[in-house]
Amino acid sequence: MHSIIRDERGRLVPVVRPKRWLAASVKRSRDRSDCIARARKQRKAWLATTQWMNELDRRAIAELEATGIPWAAVERWLDALDPREAFVARMVVRQILQTLADDKARPVERFESRRELYRRLIAAGIVD
Repeated sequence: MHSIIRDERGRLVPVVRPKRWLAASVKRSRDRSDCIARARKQRKAWLATTQWMNELDRRAIAELEATGIPWAAVERWLDALDPREAFVARMVVRQILQTLADDKARPVERFESRRELYRRLIAAGIVD
């Protein structure tokens, strides 16, 4: 008979122990599986961030910094968010940078996009 435990999310999970395994072997196997899962999750997050950074327009970042919003603050804000919120925030930042890089954008649009980013940074407590 298999024992049933609850995982970290509260779901019921059967514990399968192969014959002739000692408790220490089972624990090492679980620890290794958890370590591999954590490493995969970190790698996936790192790749998403790296790919996103390579696609950005450096000219828009320079213009953003020239207006007084440091790029390091934007990166800190994105790093502080959980993965789901960070995905949406990266899309918002990408739109803002596209607006700033667009030579045909009106000054009002540029001002509004900078103001929106600044408002979000203040709300997150990154910038005073």
